[in-house]
Amino acid sequence: MFKGCPCFKQFDNETLCVNNDSIKEIETINVDPSFFSSYHTKEDIDKAVGRDSGSCYCSVYLSFKDNGVYCVSQGKKLHIHGKDIPADEMQDAFRFLSTKAGPGNGPEIPAVICSECVYKFLLTLSDTYSSDMSKQEQTDEIKRYIDKSSLMMVKQLVDLDKKQASPSAEKAFDENCDNFVFLRQYLAQLLDKQDFWEGLYKTIEAEEGEDWLLNLIQMRVKLARCEYNFYSQTLHIRHIDSFELLQRSLHFILRISEEIRWLNEQIHAEITSNRFLEKAKEDARLEELTAYAEKSRHIEHNFGNILQILNKIR
Repeated sequence: MFKGCPCFKQFDNETLCVNNDSIKEIETINVDPSFFSSYHTKEDIDKAVGRDSGSCYCSVYLSFKDNGVYCVSQGKKLHIHGKDIPADEMQDAFRFLSTKAGPGNGPEIPAVICSECVYKFLLTLSDTYSSDMSKQEQTDEIKRYIDKSSLMMVKQLVDLDKKQASPSAEKAFDENCDNFVFLRQYLAQLLDKQDFWEGLYKTIEAEEGEDWLLNLIQMRVKLARCEYNFYSQTLHIRHIDSFELLQRSLHFILRISEEIRWLNEQIHAEITSNRFLEKAKEDARLEELTAYAEKSRHIEHNFGNILQILNKIR
């Protein structure tokens, strides 16, 4: 059960339902998703919810038994652009649009999500609908997503740095500046991070530190460098109008994203190992690497989403 529906449209003060490729005026009823938490099947919901043809909870139920998506308000299967919406693709949309990493390996699916965002995801990226778009339209949508999501990712990481009082992120951020300037500030911070890790590497190397530890710090240097390249490219594609050049740039971002995700996995595996945890108890300089465990979950989730969308243009 999720609050958010691809068939819900709002224009000024008018709210509409476009299920079954028809247009119908509706009145929304704001209900917290937890209200339906005790209902586990479509039949349970059908019994509990009174049907009013003009009311809308803007909520959907995913039935994996028949791979259908149902309107909670009307009990009808969702159908747009001549096709039923598959439950597995709707679940992908909710996972993809979440900016949160869950406590385990997978992302945390939010209870409430933007209806228009789900609609755009289905049209652009789902197997059922994406074939209806031209390659140019799909690439333009991907460009807009990368532009928007990169900013959200940076703000999330900046918040984590503040929470952890990271010594490699001492530059102050003006959070009232425009998005372009905000990203430029983060790029400057990434250069500082490279300097920080390179300095630590040289210090521990001079102390004849263990090879595995030097390799870990070197990976952290490479990760900061790759992140710098990634966010630089996301700024660059804002100004690209040529379809061919945009495709080449997105393929480059894809390769960088793959490298970031691989480095992140390697770093996470090492900093959660027993040998690192024992070493970190003895050496306060490794405190920031220890704190990286939380950030690595966000990077894994966010770049997993980035790779999912960029792989559509292969």
